[in-house]
Amino acid sequence: MTQLTTLKQKTHALNAEIYALYLSYRDARVKWYVRLLLALAIGYAISPIDLVPDLMPVFGFLDDVVAVTLGIGFSYHLLTKSVLDHARIEAYDTMSGATAGSATAYRVIGYVWMLFATIVAVLVYKMLFLGVA
Repeated sequence: MTQLTTLKQKTHALNAEIYALYLSYRDARVKWYVRLLLALAIGYAISPIDLVPDLMPVFGFLDDVVAVTLGIGFSYHLLTKSVLDHARIEAYDTMSGATAGSATAYRVIGYVWMLFATIVAVLVYKMLFLGVA
């Protein structure tokens, strides 16, 4: 039973760290290229859709590990300590209470991925079958 409690605590800490990165993204002191990297890392971390599906034996999980680890690792190095510390404090305060907006956030992320996939599918269709380059 203690292993389950430890796992829940680590999961809560990881969620709080991702939320702290999101709060860092919203801080005005953060430069534009750090914001872009944070947006990509956070979006990929919480997105239900992957570049390589998880059903593929090794590469499905490997791309998640590599992409999220590199994105979040570079983000930590580019953020200043004061911005990150302030965001962590605010994230732990916010995460201690339950929020109802998380379902809406997941829907928005899912819709954005579906829009992106549709645009790519239309472009590929035009290139392959209509000869439009």
